[in-house]
Amino acid sequence: MFDKVKKILENYTESEIKEDSSLVGNLALSSLDIVAIVSDFEDEFNIKIEDKDIFNFLNVDDILKYLEEKCRWKI
Repeated sequence: MFDKVKKILENYTESEIKEDSSLVGNLALSSLDIVAIVSDFEDEFNIKIEDKDIFNFLNVDDILKYLEEKCRWKI
């Protein structure tokens, strides 16, 4: 899961991506970047991410936990 998320994030930042990387602080992502990234996640994982859930994405680990939970329920 981390490799897929990292691959998507690499399209939006040149910073090193680690699980504890802050989206805004470490990766210097803008709110527009995050909206585009969420769209990429929805396409990659074939899920719908609610707008209210995006506010919980503070670091890469938050995204990983969310996607793992969301994808588990799809099975």
